[in-house]
Amino acid sequence: QAAVRRAGADATLIGFGRPTHAMAQAAADLEKDGIDVEVIDLRSLRPLDEETILASVAKTHRCVVVDESWPIASYGAYVAWLISSRCFDLLDAPVELVSSRDVPMPYNHRLELAVQPSPERIIDAVKKVLYV
Repeated sequence: QAAVRRAGADATLIGFGRPTHAMAQAAADLEKDGIDVEVIDLRSLRPLDEETILASVAKTHRCVVVDESWPIASYGAYVAWLISSRCFDLLDAPVELVSSRDVPMPYNHRLELAVQPSPERIIDAVKKVLYV
């Protein structure tokens, strides 16, 4: 089952693996601005805990999916599609996907970090779905 790492009311952050640390940091930074996000750690991809995902999005009406894969044909893209198709009438904004940039992964560590999802990019996506 997915774990709700942080309860919130304004938007839902969904991810798994290493990006969950960036999601937690983004949620803490957003809280300072008065934005209350729910953070969901999928923990398992098969089976996918759709109930937890859909219940959270039904509560917040906004969603950002975070995945460290490339944006095309990634698991994050599938989760974003799932939410868009199952919660279409409940969404107040399009689902955003924060993924690694669609470039070959650099060898240089600084460039590698610049390509991957970061708290700053997650914060920007949350503000986009909140129209802030």
